[in-house]
Amino acid sequence: YVDDFQKYYATLNSDPDHTNEDIKKQYRKLVFEYHPDKIASKGLPDEFIKLANDRFREIQEAYDAIRKKRGF
Repeated sequence: YVDDFQKYYATLNSDPDHTNEDIKKQYRKLVFEYHPDKIASKGLPDEFIKLANDRFREIQEAYDAIRKKRGF
């Protein structure tokens, strides 16, 4: 049995050993990088915007799951 929860940490480029504050910092960094408005303002092709939106959604989902499990 492999803990499927590890994928959420991988999405945020974090480890279960990291503190809640470290995870929040990493989350904010990734959200800033992949935010749909920021990507759209760069004038990138629609294909890249779609990929960034999908990545943004994955980041949100991972952070919510980790936050709920850790209770912060």
